[in-house]
Amino acid sequence: MDESEARRLLAVATTDMPPGIDLLDGFAAARQRDRARRTRTGAVLSAGIAVAAALVTALTLTTAGSAPSARAAVTSALTRTLTTQSYHLTERYTSYSISNSRTQVFRYTCTSVADPVRHLAATSCPKGADSSMTRTVGRFYYDYSRVPVHGKHWERTPAACVNQDSASGTIEGFATATPQQMLAEIKKDFRVTVAGPVNGPGWTGTRYAFGKQAAKIRLKVWGALDVDKQGRARVLVVTTRLGDATQAGMLTRSLTFSDFGAPVTVIPPPADQTFSSPC
Repeated sequence: MDESEARRLLAVATTDMPPGIDLLDGFAAARQRDRARRTRTGAVLSAGIAVAAALVTALTLTTAGSAPSARAAVTSALTRTLTTQSYHLTERYTSYSISNSRTQVFRYTCTSVADPVRHLAATSCPKGADSSMTRTVGRFYYDYSRVPVHGKHWERTPAACVNQDSASGTIEGFATATPQQMLAEIKKDFRVTVAGPVNGPGWTGTRYAFGKQAAKIRLKVWGALDVDKQGRARVLVVTTRLGDATQAGMLTRSLTFSDFGAPVTVIPPPADQTFSSPC
């Protein structure tokens, strides 16, 4: 998506948002939390994570009504992919924001490997000064900090603590949600429809569309999931948009799953570079 198209989409349907809602502050807050608290965006191995995306309940979808089989196919594919075998994950973030006729674009890519059966996961997000790394090994979750604490760069917490972290708020819920949180939200109240056939490198399948829109604020979340003929999730794309006539923002996250069943090796950081923290 180029910048002109992003600006056009952001300008559409952004004239009736109530005053006092600061979209850019919402996106900025999500990024600040990612830097300051090193939020668990990369914790792809957090099955059973609690969902706290506080979206309102009024829903609208521009396509036809959802079929139970479509919702079941989407939730089954994501559940199977995230819990039953190892995989690689490439996640691309692209955010656009407009304020006072000035457009800002923010992009970065994260790569992960995960073996949910053996409780192993590792994520790397090269973002310059905001670069981050995480690892999950058995019962422990490790988070890298560029600024050392007591001379040590890796914080170790019980993996169960990650499940207590929640992506809060309407925008932040999908700006920082793990795939497991996205799955829980889709299960809860998203409308799901069959979009049609799709194919990728070495696979064919079906694309499913989903979405929801808040009635009281100009918030819309929509996306698509590609499911191969083996019932595995291949590509998950989620876009969140909110804004008014002078401030607007849109965030797109594209998750690509691959290398199903490939061996995954993740080792804990060196003990002399690790400090422990409670939940």
